[in-house]
Amino acid sequence: MAAGSDSLPGMGKDEMYRPPDDGGGDNGPNASREQVSLEDLIGRFRNGMPPLRFLGGGGISLIVLLGMIVALAIWLASGVFTVDPDEQASLRLFGKFNSTAGSGLNWWWPSPVGQRDIVQVTQTRTLELGFRSGTEGTASVTLVAVEAQMITGDENIVDVGAVIQYRISDLRNYLFEVDDPGDPDRAVDSGRPDGRTLRDVAETSLRQVVGARTIDDALTEGREQIQEDTRLQMQGILNSYNAGITIISVLLQNVLAPEEVRDAFEDVVVAQEEKERLRNLADAYEADQLPRARGEAARIVETAEGFRQGRIALAQGEADGFKELLEGYLNSKDVTRQRLYLEAMEEILPGTTKFVVTGEVADGVLPFLPLSSTGGTSVGGGQ
Repeated sequence: MAAGSDSLPGMGKDEMYRPPDDGGGDNGPNASREQVSLEDLIGRFRNGMPPLRFLGGGGISLIVLLGMIVALAIWLASGVFTVDPDEQASLRLFGKFNSTAGSGLNWWWPSPVGQRDIVQVTQTRTLELGFRSGTEGTASVTLVAVEAQMITGDENIVDVGAVIQYRISDLRNYLFEVDDPGDPDRAVDSGRPDGRTLRDVAETSLRQVVGARTIDDALTEGREQIQEDTRLQMQGILNSYNAGITIISVLLQNVLAPEEVRDAFEDVVVAQEEKERLRNLADAYEADQLPRARGEAARIVETAEGFRQGRIALAQGEADGFKELLEGYLNSKDVTRQRLYLEAMEEILPGTTKFVVTGEVADGVLPFLPLSSTGGTSVGGGQ
């Protein structure tokens, strides 16, 4: 075949490639070519592929093509996955973070083009600091002294145990922003910030908070403030790391004094609790008695006010009556004087013992009368 000639695979050496005739007889470079059908393309592709002799000839090439299409379909179908309502999926393309997928049926490029990490994000997780609980079904607790022993602000040593509750708030930061060796005790894989990183952050924050307070605060009434301050301290450090973790709560479990003086501190704690109990009883008594006293005082005040208003009204009425009597007296003195005399007699005479002396006895010497007698006696006239 001459140099520069075009030929198709499968042609003989003396066969030259000629463009198809469009019916006009023009075989020049500007001639239009016929439209090739799918069967022609498959036929040319089959003719161009080397025959698979061990499978029986060149016809096997079509089977290989179909097998590749089926394999591609299966590979693409393997990208379908399901995310539960309490989970999120982190999607990577060629190893780089791309996006997150929510709950439901999803699709993403299968490996090795794409990768996905499905993580529970609504689950509340826990971290034990200063102690380790026993296996499920046992109540044994092991003290971890290297984590638990701390120095308070007044230079006392205490053993502090705490439980940290947290939740994943940002899946991307949680998976890709912090490198961590992991925590085998809690089955935390390497690369997750809630492994050794979270434990170190919790220990550092708790030591700082406890170190700023006295031992009495750690043992008794300052526990709630220590818990809240530790939570805020941890959250600030984790935010600076972009760890994607939200601290829900910090719960102090065991706060114990050194072994040598533990009994004395326990007595102090008992005394503090007794003090609080008595204070609560006093508050309850106060809450019961004060309303009673206030009610009784209000009743007495209301009674006195009613008595005052009654006396004022009575005095006002008597004063008004006296004024009316004075006006009547000034207008008719004799009539008023006689009326007052008669009214006075009506009030006085019904309650007294009366003796009537008539006839001759009245004209002579006044006889001695039995004044002590309770009944009325008439002297004279046979009465």
